[in-house]
This record gives sequence, C-alpha cells and structure tokens, in this order.
Amino acid sequence: MTAAPPRFDPRRRRAVTFALLLVTALASFESTVVSTAMPTIIGDLHGLSLYSWVFSVYLLTSTISMPLFGRLADLYGRRRMLLAATALFLSGALACALARSMTGLIAARALQGLGAGGLTPIALTVSGDLYSLQERAKVQGLFSAVWGFSSLVGPLLGAFLTVSFGWRSIFTINLPLGFLAFALVATQMVESRESRRDPVDLAGAFTLGAGVSALLFAVLHRAGPGSPGLAARAGLLLAAAVLLAAFARLQRRREHPLVPPDLFAKEETAIPYVAGLLMGTTIYGVDTFVPLFVQGARGGTAGAAGAVVTPLVLGWSVSAGVAARFIVRLGFRRTARIGATLILAGFGALVVAVLLDAGIAWISLACGLVGLGLGPSSLSQVLVIQHLVPEERRGVATSLVPFSRTVGGSIGVGALGGILAAGLGRRLGPAADAAGHLLEGGAATTPELRLAIERSLLPVFAVLLVLAAVNLLVTARYREGTDHLG
Repeated sequence: MTAAPPRFDPRRRRAVTFALLLVTALASFESTVVSTAMPTIIGDLHGLSLYSWVFSVYLLTSTISMPLFGRLADLYGRRRMLLAATALFLSGALACALARSMTGLIAARALQGLGAGGLTPIALTVSGDLYSLQERAKVQGLFSAVWGFSSLVGPLLGAFLTVSFGWRSIFTINLPLGFLAFALVATQMVESRESRRDPVDLAGAFTLGAGVSALLFAVLHRAGPGSPGLAARAGLLLAAAVLLAAFARLQRRREHPLVPPDLFAKEETAIPYVAGLLMGTTIYGVDTFVPLFVQGARGGTAGAAGAVVTPLVLGWSVSAGVAARFIVRLGFRRTARIGATLILAGFGALVVAVLLDAGIAWISLACGLVGLGLGPSSLSQVLVIQHLVPEERRGVATSLVPFSRTVGGSIGVGALGGILAAGLGRRLGPAADAAGHLLEGGAATTPELRLAIERSLLPVFAVLLVLAAVNLLVTARYREGTDHLG
C-alpha cells in the first residue's frame, strides 16, 4: 500500500499545486496550439512536405521520455526531475520561437517534446506525494479538467496569437508562465526523497525508445512526401516488435529495470494500463475519424468538423471534476465502470448516427457522452495505480498511464486507418488515393465519394464500439478492495 503523503506547509503546498497545474496546462496547450498556426508557419518557413513532422516529433519524443522521467523521479527526486523537464520544455519553446527553417522548428519541437514527456507524469506523481487519497481525487480531477480545457483552447488561442502577434508568439507565451512554474517549484517545493544509487537502465531506455519510435513512425504518418511506403511500414512494425520484445526480456534480467516487470505481471496493476491503451484508442479515434465523417460524409465545413468534437473535451473536463467528488465513496471499480458505460453509450450513439443518417447535433451528443465517460475513466486509472504501488515506484508507475494512452491511441488510429483505407479501396479502387488528397485539402466531395466514406467509416466506428465494450469488461477486473475506500 502507499505511504502517507509528507506533511507540507499549506502555503507551500498551494504554491506547488499551482505550479503543477501550470505545467500541465502548458504541456496540453502546446500539443494542440500549432494546428491553426501551421499555414502561417509554412508560408514563412516553407517546407510543406515536412508539415506532419511538427506534430509527430513532439508526440514521439514526449511519449518515449515519459517512462524515463518517471524512473528518474523515483531515483533522484521529483523536484529535480520536474525542474529538468520544465527547463527542457522552455528551452524547446524558445528554440521554436527562434527557428529560421522548418527543420530547425522540427528539431526544437523534438526538444520541447522531451521536456513535455516529464511534465504531466511528474505533476501527477507529486500530487500523489502531497495529498492523501481523499484529497488526491479532487486535485487530480482538477488536473484532468485543466488538461482538457487547455487542449480545447489551444487551437483557438493559437489562431488569435498568430493573427495578432505572429506565429512565434504561440511559443513565447510559454516562457513567462513556464518560468513562473519553475520558480515556484525551485523555491516552494521540498524534495520528498533522498537520491538512490540504483543505476539507470540506459540500455533499456534506448531499446524502449527505439521500439516505440519505430512503432509510432509506422502508424502515424499518412502517405505523402517523406512518409514510409507499405514495405517500409511493415519493416518498421517488425523492428518495433523485435525491439519491444528485446526490451521486455531485458527488463526481466535487470536487477534495476527501467520498468519493473511486475507492474504488468500482476493483474491488479496491469488492468489500469490495459484500460489506458483502450482509452487512448477512444480519444484518438474520435479526434481523427469523427471530423472526417462530418466533413467527408456529411459535407460539413472544416470548422464544423472541429467543433463537433468540442463536447468531448468539455464533457471530459466536467466529468473529471464531478468524479473526483464521489470516487472515494464509490471506489475505483464502480467509478471506472460508470465511465466505461458512458463511453460505450457514446459509441453506440455514433454507430446509430451513421446507420440512421442523423445530423450533426446527434453526433455532437455522441461525442459528449464519450467525453463524460473519459473523466471517471482517466481519474480511476491514475488513482488506482498510485493506490497499489509503493511510494518508491510511484513515479514510473504513474508515468506509464499517459504512456499507455498515447501508445494505445497511436496503434489504434493506425489500425483503424487501415480499415478505412481498405474500405475506400474496395469502393473507389484507384480513385481512393485521390479522395484522400481531396479530403486533406478540404475540397468539396461528390455524393458518391461521401457515400463511400460513410460506408467505409461504419466498420471503423463499429470496431471502436467493440473496444468500448471490451473496456467495460476490463474495468470489472479492477481490484475488489478498491471498492471500499471511504
């Protein structure tokens, strides 16, 4: 069981909590803010063929650095690693603002992503150190709300800043806020742990990073200039499988592994990570395929395609705060099942919308139901892990929750994209590739193309519905004892 959190001066604890919320907001904001600024950036720096890398490299480096930062936080202390992650993030933001070429911007985004990979996991870990279980539920519910709100306003604020102050301002805005968070952590946070002399598993970190990189390269990039072809993707997937298998074997043989194997060998701790994989597919699946459905199958505008997903983010933010109020009384299992049921209902409504040719309002309702389910689900995953692992493993164990969501979402979107591509190929033949380019350019589509897209997306949404049902079954495997916390 977890140790009692250290006693902090209330003033210091509030200051540190504010800093944690601030770095969480910055990491979330930066993951979405560049979307509306990219046309202006391309106009200034050129490099259209490298467009997707501005997004992908940030996701890639932030993902592979999560477990490493979690482990380092356990070994050398939360404060030291949070300061290091914040410094990397701010250095990357400054380099982005000063970039004079697209390749320079991509390199800076990679550096920024490395820092971002430590911000959210360590922030969640520190909140577990500072607060008791009853308090932690409310605090981490607030974290989820801040994350959701920041990701929602990111594109809107990015557009405003780009028009008003130029695209470089979307990165410089991070600097004063990040420096404030850095100063608060440096001056107000008391290190709760002594440094341990356990060696860092650098070979494991390299193998995991290489394996996850190969996996993300294979599934994230669409066809186009600089993107891997089918044979290259197959090679990357094979390399990923070999490297990740080697990583798993390496961790079993290490005295001080990067990721303790027993976190996955024991059902009680493995289940939340499985739920995280499924949740990631849910989030990425809705964000990727619902806008495509609205724009491609229903003929909606790009604005409507983006707006229809807004209820998901709002629902997530609201439900996380609500779930925090009753999770201790109901327990992790019941709370997670409530969330999973709402997600299942949302995807059921989405499938019905496709079958019955429902309008945009119905689709928005479906997204809202999914969002309402994400709040209880995400909160339960973090809290149950922190409840089950000892304090000296809390950093790496917590970091694996967002890690599992990102990896699950990337794999899920890649697989679902393959289902979509196969469906379009059957219905359109050689014209399928041209259809994809039309959609990416926001061009109007013909009724025949709209029908083909709708019919091809139906199995995608059906698979998401099945995965939501599996998630509901998975939540039933949460440890029995977590139903009695109050």
